[in-house]
Amino acid sequence: MKNILVCVVLLVAVSKLCFAQDSESPSAAPEWFIQEIATLTAGSGRWIADNSDYKSEQEPFEAYGTEWIASFDGTTISGRLFGIKDGKETVNFWEFRQYWHPGRGEAVIEQFGWGGTVGVGVAWRDGEETRSDQTFFTPGGNVSRTGHVSRFSDGDMHITESFDIEDDVWRPRRTYTWHRAMAVEK
Repeated sequence: MKNILVCVVLLVAVSKLCFAQDSESPSAAPEWFIQEIATLTAGSGRWIADNSDYKSEQEPFEAYGTEWIASFDGTTISGRLFGIKDGKETVNFWEFRQYWHPGRGEAVIEQFGWGGTVGVGVAWRDGEETRSDQTFFTPGGNVSRTGHVSRFSDGDMHITESFDIEDDVWRPRRTYTWHRAMAVEK
């Protein structure tokens, strides 16, 4: 019985050493990733961006909104993008999931939209900015690449720029300034 107890204690100790992850481990999420999740999800987790520069008959939204929720002790994030028309929230246009992939050592972004469109890609830190590169697939067989660059001005405002990526050239599309919003009753 004493030998079994010693073996169990050794097995537990060895497994803790083998599976322990610290901030220096290549498979652990880096601090920039954890901090970005914390900033996006703080307070209501809601952000609103004015759309007056792009509003049209085909795009009647005065603003867009995102809502972010952290999961698993702040190491993953899920979210949604919706429009605001006549002061009211529309249906979701996109749903997002972002997580740190420990096997690949990178941030993975998955995006799901109307009609079955799916975007998958990665994000990385470049100085004070976060960049992402996603490939989008439609059920009809169309494939395209989109890039984003985001940076925080402060804890309550961040700016995103979107790009079409063709032949590895990033062509600017839109820029939005997002402001932290108060929670709304649902």
